[in-house]
Amino acid sequence: MQKGLCVAVPLSCVVMDLRIFSRSPRQALVLAILLTSVLNVRCRPPGPDALPVYGDKPLWQFTDADLEAYLRDLHAREPDLRRRVVEIARRTIGQPYKLGPLGEGGAEPYDPDPLYCLTASDCVTFVEQTWAMALSRDKAEFLDTLRRIRYREGRIGLLTRNHFTEADWNVNNAWLFESTTAALGGASVRAYKLTINRRTFFEKYGLNTDAPVQQWSDEYIPVASLERVLPVLADADVIEFVKNEKSPFVGHLGLITHDANGTVMLLHSGEPAVQELPLMDYLKRHPTIVGVKALRAR
Repeated sequence: MQKGLCVAVPLSCVVMDLRIFSRSPRQALVLAILLTSVLNVRCRPPGPDALPVYGDKPLWQFTDADLEAYLRDLHAREPDLRRRVVEIARRTIGQPYKLGPLGEGGAEPYDPDPLYCLTASDCVTFVEQTWAMALSRDKAEFLDTLRRIRYREGRIGLLTRNHFTEADWNVNNAWLFESTTAALGGASVRAYKLTINRRTFFEKYGLNTDAPVQQWSDEYIPVASLERVLPVLADADVIEFVKNEKSPFVGHLGLITHDANGTVMLLHSGEPAVQELPLMDYLKRHPTIVGVKALRAR
């Protein structure tokens, strides 16, 4: 028989043949059932224990075929969105850090970097790609979801990319996330303002725009008040770090996770690679951080 093919043997045929060797029809029936089970066993499809093509490789070493298989498998075995986010993020640990690895993929001349990249990330693209994968069942859906997260109304272009965290990324991703900063921080929340000059920003790419200067108001939870907020931070929450007390702005972001002991962890992309460490340890190492903002999936 050709490998990979199977033949379902009719029970009646087996009974007729075995009656020749059996003393009674009843014995023939029993033998027929046993023989039919053996002959038809090869018709069973591969079970869930079959090894996936991606094996134990870290995500940043995946091929496109690996990614396709992984996303399909992950959605089949893990229905919880937050757990998918954490699994994907942890599978990315060790991915080399690279500032600005993504662009418009050649759709425009200003930033021809690829639309997605598995081999490297910065803090923003790590969060974007992790969440896009967790929401997607295959590579095509991943690319579509990533486009919606990275660009205003999902329209690919340098002008529509979410460059400014407070005024672009958080606002244009309100379909997916809601701010929990005020609810978590309560009376300790501090307000801050920043000036956004898009004209100057886009000039770096050789692109002229008449976008007006924007005055933006926002808020953060001071680092001094963060200890009491830790118990209510949830896995897969997006945490944004506000830097510079005199002129505050979001300068970094990552994902919240918990270790086996319940310690609140930060999983993020930063020099030299994606890593996971206790959130409070990270804050102690970066004294220029004055507070945090938090986002949670709707």
